[in-house]
Amino acid sequence: MMGKVSLSFFVRIFTDIMIAANLVMLIILPWALSHLLDGILQGTFKGTEDHTFLLWFFYVCGTLTCILLLLGHCLMRTLEKGLPFDPENARYLRSVGVVFLLLSAAFWVKVVVYITPLTLFCAGMFAIFALLALILSEVFRQASIIWEEHQLTI
Repeated sequence: MMGKVSLSFFVRIFTDIMIAANLVMLIILPWALSHLLDGILQGTFKGTEDHTFLLWFFYVCGTLTCILLLLGHCLMRTLEKGLPFDPENARYLRSVGVVFLLLSAAFWVKVVVYITPLTLFCAGMFAIFALLALILSEVFRQASIIWEEHQLTI
């Protein structure tokens, strides 16, 4: 699971690819929203959401997702080094929790502006993910303290 050629290595590589894809999507977002989405919506139904709101919503969510991926990259790096109880991991997980809270808040704003079942589901799930990440950060913080004491024991 951990080490140079392990599951954590392959997950980190996949995370790096997702970071690159996320950055590309953030760059082409205005073009994609105005051209592709309009073409799709004209074929089936005309959306009632404001494009300006959607653009800002996608930018906020895309940026927060990029931050999540970067934090995941950092977590996988410490696992590759064989340091699962590194105190940094607790900080990374706390940051993940905060970013999930911000994502949940963004989706709750979208629920107020334009409610859909999927938006409501995502808002709730991101809130649950935030709480789980905050709980895990405390578990990892305690584990790093115990691990450090264990390392000092002769």
